[in-house]
Amino acid sequence: MTERHSRPLLYMEVVEFIRSKIESGEWSYGEKIPSENELSDLFDVSRATLREGVAYLVTRGILRRQRGVGTFVGKKEEISGGLETLISITQWIEKHGYQAGTSGTVLLRRPLSAAEREIFKHWNLSTIGEIRRVRTANEKPVMYCVDMIPDKFMPNNVTDLGNSLFQYLEDQWGQRVTVARSTIEVTVATGEMAESLAVARGAPLLRLRQIHYNQDMEALLLSQDHFVSERFRFDIIRRRS
Repeated sequence: MTERHSRPLLYMEVVEFIRSKIESGEWSYGEKIPSENELSDLFDVSRATLREGVAYLVTRGILRRQRGVGTFVGKKEEISGGLETLISITQWIEKHGYQAGTSGTVLLRRPLSAAEREIFKHWNLSTIGEIRRVRTANEKPVMYCVDMIPDKFMPNNVTDLGNSLFQYLEDQWGQRVTVARSTIEVTVATGEMAESLAVARGAPLLRLRQIHYNQDMEALLLSQDHFVSERFRFDIIRRRS
């Protein structure tokens, strides 16, 4: 690797290389990585560039420094998951060994947009219920959720809703989510999202927009889940036809 002024993000090559070592299992959790001098020689970059790459990974918990001892592979904290199986966010978080939680829940009713009226046309709605909340893993915010459901299914209070919206709809109303149409987009954090997720305003987020259908194939839930990209990863299995 040769350092050139035309490549201002050269430190990201260091980041990706170290990530690949960790993800392949060559460098395992708790293992001490090579020294700064060894890494600098390996990458053929300046020590300043190397430090920038290592610092990037340290701030995200992928590496951890121990003063006077060295730098070690940190515990992986991002949550990964595939999109092939439709499960609730609560299940998604818990299957990775984290405690799923919810904070800052807001319940409201409002008029439908034209697009929402078309999506929920089976219900002949005049207003729609909207649920805004932050989902947490071990009390760390990982996503900001905005869910729209027919207002007849809205809970009376936050306690009635619980952690899983899927479970609430099935237990309280007999409405089982069976399939969803999903779109992944890149967006940025609004002021409210930034404050709730502890990220900078305008920080990039991954938005998973989904229309969920019930057992009768009627649109039941429109969700817009905003994920902190450094704390959540999607794995998609693709097969050749």
